[in-house]
Amino acid sequence: MVRRNQVRDYLDIAALSDRLGLPASASTLSDIDGYYPDHRAGDLSVASQVTRQLADPRPADAGVIRELPAYRDLDPRWTWDAVCEQLARVADAMVHEEP
Repeated sequence: MVRRNQVRDYLDIAALSDRLGLPASASTLSDIDGYYPDHRAGDLSVASQVTRQLADPRPADAGVIRELPAYRDLDPRWTWDAVCEQLARVADAMVHEEP
């Protein structure tokens, strides 16, 4: 998501975090630097950049947002507003995760 920055990336994270639950999702994403130790987003760790992007999603292909209702087999509850709300919950859980 950090590099691709596509609507589908955000949608997938929202749906998966809804399915897995916030604690598991936040924990996994907070530990993402362990999976990508050589990748940094400028001066930020990957986890920090993920948190920022989840809190304020700005996909490179924002025009695709209006196409979400046409995505095959997508639960209709996943409007862009619902995606952003779920992502904000994930970002908040990442920030407030207990060690």
